[in-house]
Amino acid sequence: MARLNIALLVGDIRDIYSNSLTKGALRAAKENDCNLLLVPGRYFHVRKEILYGQYEYMFQSLFTYFSDNNIDLIVVCAGAIGMVSNTGGRNSFEEFYKNVGGIPVVTISGEADYVPNICYDNVVGFREGIDYLIQNQKCRRIAMVAGPVSSHDSNERLEAYKDALEAGGIPFEERLVIHGDFTERCTPAVVNLFRQNKNIDAVVFANDRMAIGGYDAMRQLGLRVGIDVAFMGFDNMEKDVNLNPPLASVSADASLLGYEAIITALEYRETGIVKNRTIGTQFVLRDSAMRETDGIVNYQNEFNVSAKTDFDTFAKQSFNYIYVSKTSTANRENLYRKYLFLVLELEKMYRSEKPEDIDMRRTADCFNELFEADIDNEIDIGHIMTILENVKEAALEETTSKEKKNLINFASAYAYRRLAAILCLRESNRNYVLKRMQHDVYRISADMVGFKDSIESEYAAILTNFHRIGINHSYLFLFEEPRICNFDDRFVPDEYLYLKAIQNGSELIVPETSKQRVSLKDMFRDSFAGMKGQGHLVMLNLHVRDTLYGVLLSELPYEYFDLYESLIYQVSAAIRILGLLKVNEETRQKLKESLDDVQKSNGRLDILSKTVELTGVLIRRGFLNEAMKILDGKPETHFVVGYADIDRMKEINDTYGHESGDDAITATARIIRKVMGKRGIMGRLGGDEFALMFVSEDKNDERKFRAGVQKEIKKYNEETRNRFVLSVSLGLNSYDLSEKHDINELLENADASMYRIKKRHHMQRE
Repeated sequence: MARLNIALLVGDIRDIYSNSLTKGALRAAKENDCNLLLVPGRYFHVRKEILYGQYEYMFQSLFTYFSDNNIDLIVVCAGAIGMVSNTGGRNSFEEFYKNVGGIPVVTISGEADYVPNICYDNVVGFREGIDYLIQNQKCRRIAMVAGPVSSHDSNERLEAYKDALEAGGIPFEERLVIHGDFTERCTPAVVNLFRQNKNIDAVVFANDRMAIGGYDAMRQLGLRVGIDVAFMGFDNMEKDVNLNPPLASVSADASLLGYEAIITALEYRETGIVKNRTIGTQFVLRDSAMRETDGIVNYQNEFNVSAKTDFDTFAKQSFNYIYVSKTSTANRENLYRKYLFLVLELEKMYRSEKPEDIDMRRTADCFNELFEADIDNEIDIGHIMTILENVKEAALEETTSKEKKNLINFASAYAYRRLAAILCLRESNRNYVLKRMQHDVYRISADMVGFKDSIESEYAAILTNFHRIGINHSYLFLFEEPRICNFDDRFVPDEYLYLKAIQNGSELIVPETSKQRVSLKDMFRDSFAGMKGQGHLVMLNLHVRDTLYGVLLSELPYEYFDLYESLIYQVSAAIRILGLLKVNEETRQKLKESLDDVQKSNGRLDILSKTVELTGVLIRRGFLNEAMKILDGKPETHFVVGYADIDRMKEINDTYGHESGDDAITATARIIRKVMGKRGIMGRLGGDEFALMFVSEDKNDERKFRAGVQKEIKKYNEETRNRFVLSVSLGLNSYDLSEKHDINELLENADASMYRIKKRHHMQRE
């Protein structure tokens, strides 16, 4: 039986709410063997005044592709998409629903009563928090920052606010309520609220993002959150505990919304019965609401330890607290076993009457084994610190032995040092991976201008580096002709699109011209079918300014959703350039004009156009042509292929300016050419990347060449007065010309060698 294909329509998958919701939907789709199409279209129809960018409205065109049953189920995050529409969420959703025909639809935080809806309980947790402010903190002038007037969720929370005030004997004041757009941009409105109303002692926000804007407002007003004024949000985002002070909020798990929406959609398709679901909420007390007390909030009293504690049960319950589930739970059982062993060792430490019976080495081993098994960073560092602190406090309280207390404090200090080191390593690794991914994304435009003479082949070249950033499948669909789309236009996609390129791992496929034309109603099914197994695709619209080129369906990993917009701009810029080359490949002026159009989203293309002027070395096409001549040369000759990359180039540009960056680039080119002499060629393939090839009869020349380059770099750093230190990662591989070689494979091997060197440099600096 063929897998069902479900489309999930969200706002911006970089947004915390949409991102968390998507995580839950991915998990449900995988558990039920369904394919998931993620559609980050931002809005049904947006007002101009809330656009982040002039052409951001282009994203909403993605919501127009669903018709003729080209997908099995649609889940619409109506609360996030419809809240900023011109005519209100209800009317915009009704128009969308009419256009998708007979496809079953389920909403998240929607208002339509003719389709199933998944939503939060907007009352219980919110009332609980406001009651706490009134009863425990004695707050009497409580303001509210509500969401958009058209938002159903916001209106329910506003009514809960009014009811809580009435129950607490506090009269409702209309002037203490303002409306935001569910983003941090409410800061000026909050400042005005406080300037126009005296003695406000608490503020409740309809979501956490607006509460973050409220923190900025308090800083401007010179007020202290949690001391001068109490704060409460709604959503309980991951970053809430990192605010200062930590934000009290209403726990509402967006990932559970996404998960339940997929389950409900599958049931609705089977039964046809409209059944709504409500996700429970509860108030989470943190320091921002502790206006009248000086103590620190104990966030997890239920994990306190006493003489009656059953540590096996304790391990099971607390594991759900420390475990942050990813889209895959394959490692969950392994992590739980490691955690259980650690908890049982902690029990021995807690219950031991004799300090000499405590095996500190074994406890440390269990601790380290847990984090060595946590390869995907699924253990929440802050939460496990809470658990360890609770065990430590209980153990210290239960013992009178000074020696045992010293052992416990020593163990705690060790754990905190290790946790701090793990946090630093996680951040360092993430930054390195993101930098590498950003590097490969930026190479898209540089790599598209290869030495092949077919424009059709160049479309495939755009997808060359996708496998490097963990993308296993991609499908590039273009319109027959680019489409101009203005803000007020009603966009309708073409009936047919053209599949220009397919990426399957490291393999690139250019469909035959006769097979490129694909019906709109077949594009999603055909794409998922090409993936063979279950998976997800992110639908990305390709545009430069007001011109739409088509869509990219790409299996972008969840961990890197925050890079999807960079991916869009790079691919769109590359398609724009190829379109101009298709009109006239020989006209450099056309190329320059196109570079001006996309300069903001594709700065590396500007660098590419200046390569010859700045360094005096070959650009990519020239290098590849000359390299082919060498490969066709003397059959018995030995040769070396290299790839060089300047270390910390972004840091040089950001810290010392782009003039220093240019100095580093020209110095690197000059040094490599000097050491290589006239026996080979050198090309600049990107901003700070160089390729080289030279012929030699000496098989030790690779080592000599590397030593020569390092010697010249050392000399350069000693003799110049630059504020930066030049460092270059150089990958070299040797070959015999008597064998046949593919130039792209040679460069890829050299690039891989270079990255091993670069990683070694990175680790040495760390």
